[in-house]
Amino acid sequence: MSPVRTGQSEKVIYVGPDRIAAFEGILDGRQIRIRAVRSEKNPEGFEKGLVSNLERAAASLGRLAGAMSPKGPEQGLSASVVLGNPRLRTFGFSSSQYFQGLERPVTPQEIRSIVRQTRSVATLPLSEFVLQALPESFLVNDMENVANPLGLETRRLGVTLKFHTMDFQDFRNLTKAFEGAEVDVEEYFPKTLAISEAVLTDPERENGTVIIDLEDEMVSLIVWKNGNILDTRILDPGTQALHAQMAQACQIELTDALKLREIYGSLEARDFAEELIPLVERGVSAPRRIRRQIFHEQFLEHAEKWMGWFFAAADDFARERRVHDPHLILTGSLSSMDGLLEFMQKKFSRSARLGTPRQIEAAPEILTDSALAPGLGMY
Repeated sequence: MSPVRTGQSEKVIYVGPDRIAAFEGILDGRQIRIRAVRSEKNPEGFEKGLVSNLERAAASLGRLAGAMSPKGPEQGLSASVVLGNPRLRTFGFSSSQYFQGLERPVTPQEIRSIVRQTRSVATLPLSEFVLQALPESFLVNDMENVANPLGLETRRLGVTLKFHTMDFQDFRNLTKAFEGAEVDVEEYFPKTLAISEAVLTDPERENGTVIIDLEDEMVSLIVWKNGNILDTRILDPGTQALHAQMAQACQIELTDALKLREIYGSLEARDFAEELIPLVERGVSAPRRIRRQIFHEQFLEHAEKWMGWFFAAADDFARERRVHDPHLILTGSLSSMDGLLEFMQKKFSRSARLGTPRQIEAAPEILTDSALAPGLGMY
């Protein structure tokens, strides 16, 4: 990430699957204070965190940047950007260098040299653009998995780099949108890393963790072990699979099922007696209604099927990466659903915790909104 500039105001913009958000924070040593957040859900010009209409996307970003610029929208903004979309991918590549003669101590120069070499020889798909390439571990002589080789004596130095990428054309469209909004982007960072920075503890990074990021447009799986991110995977269509089940059962459109879930969806065991709720509201005098208790019982059945689907995917993913009995951490806008953790324990005998940002000073409504965690993680 960027070097720490203590005492300065730092801006971050997050472009996620269903929202854009801008943050202003102050870095004071190890203390992070968030002074302001602006968020826009379902912004015009974006779909699943990607540009669908360049002019409208630039206008949406321009409004957001203008609200955060101390000199007004015409002055532009300088910010780091976090991207969250289905095009994010993760690759790992390794290479090594052999030094002739006697062993030599490893200096920053040798580290930079082997990192440059690995970046140059990595056979990434030509369609991918590298957002970040970070060392996962080093090889010193025959000793593998060295976290920090500085000062060690060696004749052979190697590195494994983790490349975080996204589709080049989709990335290019995003850069054009920021240019149109007159936002000077300092660097681009993937959501998969930023959200990990926000919510993980050191023991969770070491012992094995699967972050399950629940959004309307996608579910992201992020596997950590031994202090490194092992791999990422995007599950599509995310919670739309849940909404599709609801739409079919209630004979309504997908967009109406989403609204029903947002307003009435709960995983708590409750009795709603004879309360009625509208299935569709379009300004008609007599909308079709259903007993809320019936809707609630059906919703619990749909939610159980949906959660079983992504739990099975997360378990398979962890086994593939040889991570056994991982910690489970839930993030994303859907992780705040009422009764989620209790429902998981009751139906699946699974324990998890909600991923809330750590070591950050901010208003409670900011810290408890899981959808904002990727932006906070950039700090």
